Amino acid sequence: MKTAFDESWKNWIKTNVDNGQEKDGIFKILLDEGYDYHAICREMNYKPSVPLDQLRNPFTDAKRLLARCDEDNGALINTNQLFLPNAKRVESDRLELYTLGDFLDEDECAQFVQLIRSSLKPSGLSSYEKDSSYRTSRTCDLAQLQNPFVKEVDDRICKIMGIHSSYSEAIQGQYYEVGEEFKAHTDYFEAHELQEHGAEMGQRTFTVMIYLNDTKKGGHTKFVNIDSQFEPKTGTAVIWNSLNADGSINFDSIHHGMPVEEGYKAVITKWFRSTSSSNQEQPMFIKERNEFVPNYTKIGFKKTKIPSDLFAKILKFYRENGNLTEDEIIPGDFVYTKEKGKQSSVLIDLSPELRTEIHETMQPLLEKWCGQRLDPTFVYGIRVYKDKAILTPHRDRVDTHIISAIINVGQEVREDWPLILDDNYYRSHRVVMEPGDVLFYEGARLAHGRPIALNGKSFANIFCHFKLADYMATGSV
Repeated sequence: MKTAFDESWKNWIKTNVDNGQEKDGIFKILLDEGYDYHAICREMNYKPSVPLDQLRNPFTDAKRLLARCDEDNGALINTNQLFLPNAKRVESDRLELYTLGDFLDEDECAQFVQLIRSSLKPSGLSSYEKDSSYRTSRTCDLAQLQNPFVKEVDDRICKIMGIHSSYSEAIQGQYYEVGEEFKAHTDYFEAHELQEHGAEMGQRTFTVMIYLNDTKKGGHTKFVNIDSQFEPKTGTAVIWNSLNADGSINFDSIHHGMPVEEGYKAVITKWFRSTSSSNQEQPMFIKERNEFVPNYTKIGFKKTKIPSDLFAKILKFYRENGNLTEDEIIPGDFVYTKEKGKQSSVLIDLSPELRTEIHETMQPLLEKWCGQRLDPTFVYGIRVYKDKAILTPHRDRVDTHIISAIINVGQEVREDWPLILDDNYYRSHRVVMEPGDVLFYEGARLAHGRPIALNGKSFANIFCHFKLADYMATGSV
């Protein structure tokens, strides 16, 4: 039996008593948490007014209301529906908790800090709190700034979580000076809050909190019940689920924003809910099958140069066989032109010898890049895009196109024709390739395409694909 209360539990007891929570219910929770009966009596200066077997958990009403949300909107969360590339799950059977480093880069973090500082107000609480020192930070309602950068990051958070944006609250920024903190609290709505704050969108589920700076000293986030804490680190996201697997609220999600001792702490926070705000029925989880393919590199792509001797052979073949083209028919209209009747691309078939040499040359390079043993699947011929061609953004085949390479063979263009490519953090990149360049990329995972029409006579690429030697395609979830 536990007999001593740390400061976080003492604060929790005081907060709930001051908020008018039933003392018998508070007593019951502490008993359930393993605290000694007499220790609770001393700390609360209170003895239960009914026999112990009649004590009622004060969160029962909240669970009942949440259950109604579950029936209508699917608040029960299957953890297999969540896949966070590059994230690390904290070892705990009491709380679903992850860290994700470098979700934002330093420039993005600095931009957020500047925006937050421009529009600060005292942080609020979802319920009346008599302790004025309970939350002493300041808040910026970032969504109200109508800033395209904020909207882009907000969307990126939804994408990394794979949750439809209609299940989310607007993004917020919080700012802490020296001595400021947010004492131990939970993000979910308690019984007396849920009816007011959860009537439209239900209970809070996931929290995504991203540190915007390395705090000089202090400012840790401490999950008090599982004895786990995180030091603020620029760009790192901490992600947790405030609910249990059955949709009930999880008190082990209680956490303390520790006082800043030196410098400042800035974070952005986004909360998700159990119910969609959309008038149209929307599923909560929206990732497609390809997005559950594991990521084998941190970023997901790398631009480099193809070995010069192999490129010389490819270029010679291209020049000698450039007139031996055939119409290319690609299922799904991935390559098209908006001009009716205009040809979008043609294919130059490779010799079996050159196709084999491309696979054999690229295989060890790609294996070194991704750290996996690969089996070759396809080397397509030289695809030659024509003027005004568009390559629809897409993900490659989930069974055979796991690790891939695009080799730029040649081009006659009036302006760059960039590949628009997502990375494993759902950032969008503009990749410009010149003849002799090769792009390594995780083709099945990452959305990529050339949505801007080609302005030029031709643009020639070779696509080279591999799967993992022990790979089995993932099923849909």
